[in-house]
Amino acid sequence: MLVDDLRKRLLSGEFSGGTLLRQEQLAQEYGVSRMPVREALRQLDSEGLVIMQANRGATVSELSVAEIDEIFDLRTVLELDLLERAIPNMTPASIDKSQRILDELDAAYATRDIAQWGSLNGKFHMSLYEPSGRSISLSLISRISLQVDRYLRLQISMTEAMIDGAVEHKAMLELCSQGKTVEALELLATHIRRTKAQLIGILSARHGD
Repeated sequence: MLVDDLRKRLLSGEFSGGTLLRQEQLAQEYGVSRMPVREALRQLDSEGLVIMQANRGATVSELSVAEIDEIFDLRTVLELDLLERAIPNMTPASIDKSQRILDELDAAYATRDIAQWGSLNGKFHMSLYEPSGRSISLSLISRISLQVDRYLRLQISMTEAMIDGAVEHKAMLELCSQGKTVEALELLATHIRRTKAQLIGILSARHGD
């Protein structure tokens, strides 16, 4: 699907922030008319990955350090609330689902597949929150997580985030399966805040802040 391929290319960092995406060029590249390209870009605009502007087309969105800081603060509030609500509703089936994703994460870690690991990382977290039944909050988390995905791939490539994540994910799932809500929330808060600190440190250094 055209939109899926474009999203994958955006998240991989193939297009840097601020890059103008020309509909005519993309249509020619994919061998389609401009209409499906325009619809794909509108979808990506709704996801916050591109910015559609009248008479200009679409440009790749770029988050400032301050915006990333805000997103992670939002994530902390929303994800802790979701996990707290989810743990009492977790079942052997939901735990097994999270474990299967965790096994895939381990495989991606073994091969240093950053793109796959990044995608599965988000999928794992969402699997923990789904039993909360909070559809609006889950949708918000999915959207804002997508916006920082490409920056997280940079963080993963420049730090030991994959190692830290692998250890913390296993511990988090174990705590959830045991119904240890307080401990699981403490670990999740630490997990998100460490990621935020590492990412902001990397971006600030690159921007000379």
